Amino acid sequence: MSVAPTHYDLEFEPDFENFTFRGRARIYAWCYSPVSIIRLDAAEMEVRSCRVEAGDQTLVATARIDNTTETLEVSLPKKISGKCAIDIEYTGTLNDRLLGFYRSRYTDGSKTKFLATTQFEAADARRAFPCWDEPNHKATFEVAILAPPGMTAISNMPPRSIREQGGRTVYRFKKTPLMSTYLLYLGVGEFEYLDGGKDERIRVVTTRGKSKKGRYALDMASNLLAAYEEYFDKPYPLPKLDLIALPDFAAGAMENWGAITFRENILLYDPKNSSTRTQQYIAEVVSHELAHQWFGNLVTMDWWNDLWLNESFATFMATKLVDKFHPEWNLWDQFIDDSMNAAMEMDALRSTHPIDVKVDSPSQIREIFDAISYDKGGCILRMLEDYVGEAAFKRGLRKYLRAFKYGNAAGKDLWDSIEWASKVPVRQMVEAWLKREGFPAVEASATGFQLSLKQERFYADGRRAPGRGVWPIPIRFLDGRFTRLGMLETRTADLGLPRKFVANHDRTGFYRVQYHGLLLDEVKEMIKRKEIPPRDRWAVQNDLFAFCLSGRASVMDYLEFIEAYSDEDEYMPLANVGRNLLLLLNLSHSQDWSSLVGEKAGPYFSRILARLGWKPSKRNSHTDAFLRSMAISALGRLDRKVANQAKDLFVQFLESTGSIHPDIRAPMFAAAAHRGGVQMHTQMKSLFNRVDSIEEKLRILSGMCEFDNSSILVRTLDFALTDAVRSQNAQLPIVRVASNPYGRGILWPWLKDNWKSLESKIGHGNPLFGRIVSSIAMATDGSEADEIKDFFRTNPVPGTERTQAQMLEMVSIYSDFRRRAAHDTADHN
Repeated sequence: MSVAPTHYDLEFEPDFENFTFRGRARIYAWCYSPVSIIRLDAAEMEVRSCRVEAGDQTLVATARIDNTTETLEVSLPKKISGKCAIDIEYTGTLNDRLLGFYRSRYTDGSKTKFLATTQFEAADARRAFPCWDEPNHKATFEVAILAPPGMTAISNMPPRSIREQGGRTVYRFKKTPLMSTYLLYLGVGEFEYLDGGKDERIRVVTTRGKSKKGRYALDMASNLLAAYEEYFDKPYPLPKLDLIALPDFAAGAMENWGAITFRENILLYDPKNSSTRTQQYIAEVVSHELAHQWFGNLVTMDWWNDLWLNESFATFMATKLVDKFHPEWNLWDQFIDDSMNAAMEMDALRSTHPIDVKVDSPSQIREIFDAISYDKGGCILRMLEDYVGEAAFKRGLRKYLRAFKYGNAAGKDLWDSIEWASKVPVRQMVEAWLKREGFPAVEASATGFQLSLKQERFYADGRRAPGRGVWPIPIRFLDGRFTRLGMLETRTADLGLPRKFVANHDRTGFYRVQYHGLLLDEVKEMIKRKEIPPRDRWAVQNDLFAFCLSGRASVMDYLEFIEAYSDEDEYMPLANVGRNLLLLLNLSHSQDWSSLVGEKAGPYFSRILARLGWKPSKRNSHTDAFLRSMAISALGRLDRKVANQAKDLFVQFLESTGSIHPDIRAPMFAAAAHRGGVQMHTQMKSLFNRVDSIEEKLRILSGMCEFDNSSILVRTLDFALTDAVRSQNAQLPIVRVASNPYGRGILWPWLKDNWKSLESKIGHGNPLFGRIVSSIAMATDGSEADEIKDFFRTNPVPGTERTQAQMLEMVSIYSDFRRRAAHDTADHN
């Protein structure tokens, strides 16, 4: 590039009457060679004037924006070189699409009010100011915001000065360190602030009347910030840290340096109304975004192909640091159960992508914020830490941060640092997992006293491709009571048969294991007797279920195997078997073999509920809340008594909302709705409109998606398009109805008929469309596949092209599974 920025002076003046803003950018840059045309990134703005200062000259420039390519071309009357300053005055729109510089609507009492906020990742800073909108073009920033009367302003740094000017308050903020454009933040509104925590640098920012609910997040952030400073051996780089709760926000949270933004329900905690899951989720997300303040903000990926370095590292570290404060939450078990499953489900598809994936356009960048970049990457980091040791892993990270602070780095730089610290060939091992898509399945079989291992890539559709590459797999396995660790670097390997053999012990490796013959029988007996740890008991059936869906095992193999879990009492295997049974209940809906699944599922969930009861108690563990919720919701479909009890609790809740424990409310709404009717739907809708809590609204809205009547579900979908449901939540009813078997057959026709309205509500290009597209896989029997393809060909959704391919692949996988299951169970019905 012939021109690069060094510093931005930016001024913004929002207008909440017309939802526009006036901007002025003075950009200091360096021309590495003589140029007469300077190209920047810009979109959705109108340039009023443009001039360029170079040496002692001021040149009037011609500026033209191409909204197709999202570029601003500045044409000069003569060539310049060296230092220059580009002055641009322009206007833009405070859009309602939850990206760039946008507006958020909320109510304060009976009044409708607005605030302005930003979401610039991945490439939407260009909608707020002309810039070089790429992570490797770091610069410093000085921001000024002219706030309307009664409003305050926030940016990454503390204010340098605040003064009144022409009826507005001018906030001029201190100069930032070198940083990327996607990390800049602008906020203007009637904000309320909560400080006074252990760390005076941190405060919580909310709309009026909500700041007290930020106390839990404030205290958690204070503990976590100190822990990260110790872990990285590097003080937090900025003088302040704001945690900002926003009424409208497309993502869960965003790591803007020194000004982290959150959805309100992911930051604000009310002990009387928030659930155990919400409490945990707030801690995890705060931890995730704090990790970014070093890993991503202080040291930034050179280009978006290394996005996973930011997101997977923050995912991994969020679990590590919260687990330090709450070991009783069993977060690593949940990480494996949630993150590894999500990553493997996507990575087993033919339409997956490598962790290190080539991206060019902004829409391609948005598309890789997925389970591969977040979850698979986090699992690979966990596998790497296990391989090199925790101490060497930490030393390598510290060296990496010291070497590249305030700069950009690539993945190889991190591997070299950890290799230096551990003295083992890290780059060679890790890059094999980063550059290749997919992951291996290891087949284990025994002959006499010999164990044979064979690896090949695992495909969710059952395809066998033994010739497609070999992974260097760190093999950790149990040999009796002892753990052994080796490296499988060839396609096959033989070794002496271990005693009580379990492969991938503690599930540290990102691969599945398929046991054959007597090995599977022996593992089943060890599970029954609980002779192997809970993670291993989880892993065996988890892998078997994946092989069942792919056709490498039958549904009867799985249903018979889970008899080994009849006396299970640990969260991890209990939760995963439960979720697998719920998926089978969904896939078997209206099929002849559904009763076989119901015969297993009913007693399974009844045992859980009988052990835990309906009411939480102090004797319960943290994760018991999740098991109870799953059991109540599942039994609402399977057991009329449970559904009726949920209805009674719902009536009680209508009379006194505080009478029902927050952990019970979501499953209560779901179980009551399963067998409810139009009257209950009307009551839920009325309740949704009446409550103030965002968390409560989302619980009720989810419950409205659980009815067993298709016409009632259409009412819920229609309700999602009304003003009562925020645009950031409009995808939730669609995703939930998609996972309801009674939604099959109605969701896709509804989406076709209402696509334009949905696009108008959510906003063209909004990343939320990715979730909507992926949910379609559960809502069709496969007969609409060609129609779905044609629809998206004529109604393109930028940034979801790969998601569409993955969705269609899942449609085929589920359809094939139903056919196989019908055949496999024919003699058992």
